[in-house]
Amino acid sequence: MPATSNGTRSYFDRIQKSTGKATLTNPLGTATNLTVSRIGFGGYRVHEFEPEHRQALRDALAKGINVIDTSSTYTDGASERMVGDVTREMIEQGTLAREEFVLVTKVGYVQGSNLREAKERQGTARAFPDMVEFQQDVWHNISPQFLEDQITKSLERLKTDSIDVLLLHNPEYFLKAGGSRDVYYARIEKAFRHLETECERGRIKYYGISSNTFPEVESRSDFTSLVKVLEIARSISKGHRFAVVQLPFNIYEAGGALHLNNNRESVFEYAQKNGLGVLTNRPFNAYAKGRLSRLTSFPTHDEVEIKGGLHQTLGRAIELEKRAPGYPKANKAFQWAHALRENLSEMDDLLQWREALYQQIYPSIRQALSRLPSDQQVWANDYQTAISELLKLVTSDLENLAQQKSQLLGEQLSAQSPALADSKSLSQKVLRIYEAFPQISTILVGMRTPAYVDDVLNSGAPLAESSAREALMRLQRFRS
Repeated sequence: MPATSNGTRSYFDRIQKSTGKATLTNPLGTATNLTVSRIGFGGYRVHEFEPEHRQALRDALAKGINVIDTSSTYTDGASERMVGDVTREMIEQGTLAREEFVLVTKVGYVQGSNLREAKERQGTARAFPDMVEFQQDVWHNISPQFLEDQITKSLERLKTDSIDVLLLHNPEYFLKAGGSRDVYYARIEKAFRHLETECERGRIKYYGISSNTFPEVESRSDFTSLVKVLEIARSISKGHRFAVVQLPFNIYEAGGALHLNNNRESVFEYAQKNGLGVLTNRPFNAYAKGRLSRLTSFPTHDEVEIKGGLHQTLGRAIELEKRAPGYPKANKAFQWAHALRENLSEMDDLLQWREALYQQIYPSIRQALSRLPSDQQVWANDYQTAISELLKLVTSDLENLAQQKSQLLGEQLSAQSPALADSKSLSQKVLRIYEAFPQISTILVGMRTPAYVDDVLNSGAPLAESSAREALMRLQRFRS
């Protein structure tokens, strides 16, 4: 059974009785007749094997969050499996009913295991048509054959017989790859016609599009027009089930509210006028001037201890690297301290550092250490200790810098809108700005720990819409 109007309404009555707190809610547009929490659980980086991620979802569902957003490719299917495991467990325990929560997933990206299968099918009768080979490790597809295949797999991973909302996941990749607009919208029409049949089969209840280019200016080559998309749905059927859109929205990427790109109306305005539910993503991950800014607070550390320990540990690690097997032509994995010495003064991006740390530095060191002969183990142990301490200190130093930036931004927001001064964290401040826009049904937030769940559920009352809009406009002027 999918989510129902009565089920979603009764969910919030039940939560208020159990917690003593009323949850902020909105309709998911007018077509669905579903009631949803203003904050939703974003499943972008959650994994089935992380107990903390599972507990975060349990807490969210137990405390008033009834929207779960995931995708067939998030953590290569592990996100959907985690959602399926937790929701099935809670249903079997009697702490949740399937008709109470709204399950959203997305299809379009061809990565990981999907990509391996797609490559195996190439050149056979089972090959997926209309494949967009965007990059070596990222393909894209919204053909009816691929949609049917992915819905089948998603239903199995999610442990349900019906998906409430199925979204085409960034179909504009076809435009990014150089495709024409006419063909782009023809592909969307073909996908919509298939999704209508999936609605008839009961495998999905509603469908829509998640596009990063809905809020962009019309002149962009990869812009997706909500006006055109809705026209396509209406041309298929008066009773079409196109009901939900998803797009990025944060204090720096505010086009959803500010760009008048759909018949001189914003995406938010046009969607609300036409009864569509609106989900927003990336509330805390903002792309501005080509860089990613994290709109949250960060841990702080003793700056004197960090600076002193950093230079001392750097020197020790460099001396150990000079004794590495084969130095000065040693494995590059044993030269990270030397590399850091050259670049340390220029490093200021915590998110970029974390990406390099977990995707490149740690894996290369682990692999190189595992290949050393036994007579090098004493050196290996010493080096592992020194480089681990060094990398931890670099992270702490960059966390201090990131927190300084977050604190300054938080103070700036509070100065513009004094009501925000009551919120403890930057994430709470920006959420109160987003929640001021009534056109947004649900703001999707990545909540990988129970602490994140509590933080977003205690952000405070939304700003007045006029105050929030003025704050966004000031920030756009400041950033430009």
